[in-house]
Amino acid sequence: MNITLRIFLLVVAFLTLAFVIRKLKKSALEIIDSIFWVFLAVLLIVVAAFPQLVFWVTGIFGFDSSSNFVFFCGILVLLARLFTQDLKVATLKRKLTTLTQTEALKEHGR
Repeated sequence: MNITLRIFLLVVAFLTLAFVIRKLKKSALEIIDSIFWVFLAVLLIVVAAFPQLVFWVTGIFGFDSSSNFVFFCGILVLLARLFTQDLKVATLKRKLTTLTQTEALKEHGR
């Protein structure tokens, strides 16, 4: 991994951390959601600081290229994030339906 890419990863990671902290202070982001972004930023810092770690893990799992491993991990992380977001949306839909039905029953009872 060349030095330019490593510097870019570090800059992106620190900008992500700063953005998440700013949004947390403004209460625009929930703490549980911020954990994901902080974890991702820390992971980027580790990868930028220790690129040989990626090559070592790539060799252990038998990927042909380290970029294939990075893309695979990125896809897995995004799928996990999508699943958790789907769970939140399903919960909110259920709550909205319950709230709508409760309000309709209150209005009908008047």
